[in-house]
Amino acid sequence: MTPHHSFGRRADTYDRYNVIQERVARELAASIEGTYEKIVDLGCGTGGFFRVYDRPFTSYLAIDISPRMLARHPQKEGIEKLVGDFNDSALFEKIAAFGPDLVVSSSALQWAEDLDRTLGQISALKKPTALALFTAGTFQTLHETAGVRSPIRDAKETERLLRKHFGTPVRHLHERLYFDNTLAMLRYIQRSGVSAPRPLLDYRQVKEVLRAYPLDYLEFEILLTSHL
Repeated sequence: MTPHHSFGRRADTYDRYNVIQERVARELAASIEGTYEKIVDLGCGTGGFFRVYDRPFTSYLAIDISPRMLARHPQKEGIEKLVGDFNDSALFEKIAAFGPDLVVSSSALQWAEDLDRTLGQISALKKPTALALFTAGTFQTLHETAGVRSPIRDAKETERLLRKHFGTPVRHLHERLYFDNTLAMLRYIQRSGVSAPRPLLDYRQVKEVLRAYPLDYLEFEILLTSHL
C-alpha cells in the first residue's frame, strides 16, 4: 500500500485522534515570531497547523500527498490546496514559483524517504522555516516490547540533519499520552496517523504487546527548529 492510500484512508478519523500532533503544532506555531504574507505548509494533513496559527496572511499553500486529507483542510480566502509529495523534487519548483515568505511542516517530514535531500531542498528556498519532526523515541517502549525497529530516524540523526541544513538550535519535545488499557492504546495508534504508512505490528507482535507492554502511556519524541 502506498503512503498516499494509507494516510488517506485515515482521513475521516484523523482529527479525532491527533492529540499529540495538535500539541506539536501549537508548540511550532508559538516558535514563529512576526507575521508572514505567503505561507507554505508541507504535509499539512487536515490542517492541524493552520488551525492553531492565528496570524494574518494573504496566501496559504496547503500541500499534502493525500487528496482526502486536503479535502478536510479548512477552506477560506487565500488558501490554495495542492496535492504533492515532498519526496518529489518537482514539488519544490512549484513552491519556489509560489514565492513563500515562510515554510512550515508539522509532524510530517519524518516520513521523507531521503530526509537529507528534502531538508536540503527546503533550505535551498532560502526562506524562513519552522519544522517539527517525530523521531524514533516515539513509541520506544512499544517497539522494544514487540521486538521491532522504529520506521523513522532517531533523534541524533534527525538533529544532525536539521543543524546541517539550517544551523539553528533544535528543541527536544517529549510527550506522554495515557490510556486506560493497552488495547485502547493500540486502537489509537491505528487511527491517529502517528504510526507508519504501513501497519506497525503484525498479529504476533500485537499479541506480545497486549501481553507484556509495561506502561500505561505511549512516549513521543519530537524535534523542533525555527530558522526565521
